[in-house]
Amino acid sequence: MKHIFYEANQLSALIIGDIAQDEDFVGLARNICKSLHVSVSAPQIQKMVLESKIDLIFGTLSCQGVSYLKVLQEIKQINPKMEVILFLKVADVDYLYDALALKCSRYLYMKEEEEHLFKHFKDGLDVISHKDIFLKDTQYFNVLIESSVVSQSDIKGNVTYINDNFTKVTGYTKEEILGKNHRILRHPANGPEIFKDMWGTITQGKVWRERVLNKNKDGSDFWADTIIIPFKDEKSGEIIQYIAIRRDITQMLEERRAIQAREIKANEQTKLSEAKDSFLILFTHELKTPLNAIINFSQYLYKNMHRIEEIPKEKRIHLLEQIYKSASMMLENVTSILDLSKLRNHKINYTYTLFNLKESIQDVIDKHEALALENKKEIVFQDDGIESYISSDEFRFKQIIANILSNAIKYGNSSVEVFLLSDKDKIEIIVEDDGKGISDKEGVFELYEQSAGGNTNMEKKGTGIGLNFVKLLCADLGFSCVIEDSLSLGGAKFIVTKKLKD
Repeated sequence: MKHIFYEANQLSALIIGDIAQDEDFVGLARNICKSLHVSVSAPQIQKMVLESKIDLIFGTLSCQGVSYLKVLQEIKQINPKMEVILFLKVADVDYLYDALALKCSRYLYMKEEEEHLFKHFKDGLDVISHKDIFLKDTQYFNVLIESSVVSQSDIKGNVTYINDNFTKVTGYTKEEILGKNHRILRHPANGPEIFKDMWGTITQGKVWRERVLNKNKDGSDFWADTIIIPFKDEKSGEIIQYIAIRRDITQMLEERRAIQAREIKANEQTKLSEAKDSFLILFTHELKTPLNAIINFSQYLYKNMHRIEEIPKEKRIHLLEQIYKSASMMLENVTSILDLSKLRNHKINYTYTLFNLKESIQDVIDKHEALALENKKEIVFQDDGIESYISSDEFRFKQIIANILSNAIKYGNSSVEVFLLSDKDKIEIIVEDDGKGISDKEGVFELYEQSAGGNTNMEKKGTGIGLNFVKLLCADLGFSCVIEDSLSLGGAKFIVTKKLKD
C-alpha cells in the first residue's frame, strides 16, 4: 500500500545524535524515505552531507557531551536551504543563541517531544515534499527549557514575557512582574560592576553569561546561571528585545556547600583526633622528666635510709627540694591543661596582687633546675638592679614565664639567659636560648604547633599547649609576647612586655 506521504519516500534523510541511537525510531524512519543515513560522529555527518544528497537532517544538537554546532554551521554555510529539524536538551542552553542563528526549519524540546519523534520526522519530510507549505513562524519558544526561568524584556529592561517556571521559582505572578523592570530581582549583594558589564555586553548585540544571585519575592536567595540574548530587527539591525534564560542552581549550590561543610567537618574531626593522639604522647613524655627526678631522688633516699645520717644534710635537703620542685612542675603542667579550656572560653578568674618580679622569676627558675639538669643546660639570670613591682596575677605570671623558660630549656643547646629590664614606661622579661631558633614566629603560638621549621625532633619535646597558653594569658593580663632571633646566642628570643603607661 502506498504511504500517505506519497512523495516522502523519494527523499533522503540523515539522523544524528541521540535519536540515531533509537533503533525503534530508525527502523520506522527507513520505511518512509528513499535512503536513511545514521551517525553520531561530527566528521562523518559532514562527510555524508557532502557525498550524499541529503534532504533532511533530523536529530539532537549534541550527543554524549559532543556538540554538532560547528559542523551544522559549516553545512548551513555550504547549503543555507538545508532542511534541519533540531532537538535541544537542557545541556544545550549555552549554545542556544548560535543554534538559533542556524535558522533551522524547526526547533523542538527533546524532553517534551521525544514521544513524537516519528510524527515530527514525517512532518519534516512532508514539508520538503510540498514546497508550497512553509512554517512561517519560527518557533523560538519551543526550545525554552522546562527547567529554566525564562523572561523577555524590551530594550530598557522592562519585562514583557515570563514563562510558568519564572512564577514557580521567583514567586512573582505575571500580573506582578509584567511591565516592571528586571531590577526587581536584583540582590543587594551584587555590586554595580556586574550590571555595568551586562549592559555593556548586550547593548553591543553580544550574548552575556554569568552566575548571578537574584532575590525572590519572599526575599530568599535565587542563584542562577544566566544567559541574556539580544535580538535584532532583521531590517534595521537595531536591538528590539532581550531574552533571559536562567537555570536555577540554588539547590545544587546548597548541596555542594553541604558536601563541602561535611568534608571540612570530617577533616577537622580527623585533625582533632590526630592532635589529641599527639597531645597524649607528648604530654606523657612531658611528665617523664619531673617523674624521673622524683623517682630517682626518692629511690636514692629510700635505699640509703639505713645510713641516712652519713649523707650530708645539704645533699638531703637538695634532693628533697628537687623532689618537691619536680612534683610542683608536674602539678603546673596538669593545671595548665585544665586551665587551657577555661582560658580559651574566658572563664578564668584572676587574683591581682602587688609582687616582686625578680623574686617571682627566680622562683620559676629554681623549679626548672631538674629540667635544666636533665637537658644539660645552664640558666643565667640577670636583672638591672632595680626592684620592680607590678600589680597582676602572680600565679598566672609565673605560668607565662615557666612555659617560655621550659621551651628554651628543651630547644636550646647548652645555655639559657633570662633578663629583667625596667624603666618608667615598661617592664621587659627576655628569655634567650642558643638553639636553632623559630622560623614561624606567629604560628608557634597556635595550639599544638611545636615546630615552625618542621624539625621532627622538636615536635617530641613539648605538650603543644605551652605557647598557646602563654598567648592567651598575656592577652588577658595585658602583657605582650613576641619572638625575635637572638643575636647574642643565635636561637630564639622571647620578649614579654608589660607597659606601665598607656
